[in-house]
Amino acid sequence: MSAESQVAWIAIETGAVVHAADGSRIGTMKQVAGDEEHDIFDGLVVTTPASETPRYIAAERVTGIWPMRIETDLDADEAASLPEHKAQRVTRWHADDDRGFGARVKRAWNALIGKR
Repeated sequence: MSAESQVAWIAIETGAVVHAADGSRIGTMKQVAGDEEHDIFDGLVVTTPASETPRYIAAERVTGIWPMRIETDLDADEAASLPEHKAQRVTRWHADDDRGFGARVKRAWNALIGKR
């Protein structure tokens, strides 16, 4: 563990070292998967010592973030069998646009109270 203060996911630097729960090195961070505009951290794309094929670690497995160090709750077996990273399909939806869920709720509410 580092004495340096932890940072937000958007401050992770490319090349940060990724560690398993026991402190062993899993790999090197290649890319952060997320949506910076909406502050959604999805996970990490890493390369491992065993393979240069990009591997994926879900955000919920990350337990600590520093600019050049990332800690996870992965054990050695999980770290050795990380899934390959596949480019994620991006869905753009906003509750305040006229086609989204928020708009449907607003239309339903207005219909319920008789407002047009």
